[in-house]
Amino acid sequence: MAQGWDFDPSTFVGKVEEDVGKHLRIISMALLADIVGRSPVDTGRFKGNNQVSIGAPDYSQLEALDPEGGLTIQRGAAVIAKGKPFSVIYIQNNLPYAEPLENGHSKQAPTGVYANSFHGVSQAYK
Repeated sequence: MAQGWDFDPSTFVGKVEEDVGKHLRIISMALLADIVGRSPVDTGRFKGNNQVSIGAPDYSQLEALDPEGGLTIQRGAAVIAKGKPFSVIYIQNNLPYAEPLENGHSKQAPTGVYANSFHGVSQAYK
């Protein structure tokens, strides 16, 4: 005769959701930090325009200058902290020259920013 469960399996669902949300936030923060760290610095505007949104892309452009990147990470972290399990978190840069920079048109980031960050972080969290 089969034995019953030692615990109610439905309690497991809450733990899974909690873990998914935690990993989502950890990986999103790692990705944001890597993107900001790789962002080339001239005036700091590109670095300051790395934006985070949840559920839908944010197509705005900021006038923010952030040569060090700390304010950008702080602003993004505040958004990421609101991420719920299974949310879609967007990290993007909408400046007109963001695509050329991604395609290597910068001596500071000759192989781009976003793709390199995505590859590195995805390998780290395999």
